[in-house]
Amino acid sequence: MSNPVSPIPSLQPMGPAPLPVWTRFLPAGQVVVREGDTGASMFVILEGKVAVCREPTHRREARMLAMLNAGDFFGELALMTHCPRMASVVTVERTVVRELSLNGLAVAGARHGVEAPVVAMRCRERLLADALRSSPLLSGLSPGLWAQLGGALEPYSVGVGETLLSRGHPGDALYILLRGRCGVFHTHGDGRITAYPDMTEGDIFGEVSLLRGRLATATVTARTSCTMLRLDQTVFRKLFWGQAEIRRALVSLGLERMHRTMGVISSSTEG
Repeated sequence: MSNPVSPIPSLQPMGPAPLPVWTRFLPAGQVVVREGDTGASMFVILEGKVAVCREPTHRREARMLAMLNAGDFFGELALMTHCPRMASVVTVERTVVRELSLNGLAVAGARHGVEAPVVAMRCRERLLADALRSSPLLSGLSPGLWAQLGGALEPYSVGVGETLLSRGHPGDALYILLRGRCGVFHTHGDGRITAYPDMTEGDIFGEVSLLRGRLATATVTARTSCTMLRLDQTVFRKLFWGQAEIRRALVSLGLERMHRTMGVISSSTEG
């Protein structure tokens, strides 16, 4: 297959494995997992090769993230965090994989070098790498601070329609959006609603309440299923309150958001 990204939309993903441990013999061009789907298993490559791909949306083109070979594993994020699949994986040649449920990981993981602690560590590494890749603000932090911050961030997922922040109510965390799309709304005093541009992967929100203890200035609701990293306010105040570098970055972001909010309110009053 010369381009493993383009055939993805026309192929059918596999059905669920009926056993805790299941061996799959797959032809070239088979979708093993599809981005956005729920999943309760991970895969170890015994033979062959697969491509890890991001599928196209209205805001981005399809792209290949990695090629994995025998001995590599994938799908662990959905298994360990219950978040939707973060990417699609398609075989690029005849491939044999061992599919493991959570029970299968406990029973047979060590046989393939994927014991639960190893998998959990890899989950965090991949989520943090994703955050760095998609967020200019985070990628500007020093390596030491990023390593410390990475240890405090927790995977978090929400379904369509769930509210993450409500205007006029206290926020309790900082969120880094990795997958999905969130709507942002300002409710005026007369009940009218103004929508801001949607938040997409790499966007950060919740910083105003986190830093200043103020009520949220906008409502944020998941338009799609979303996967993110979450930094609890209590953890932030305990570990990062004195870190000038991260405070400066978040203050800058918060001021930008507050100016935008004041602009919305001002234009509404003038109208």
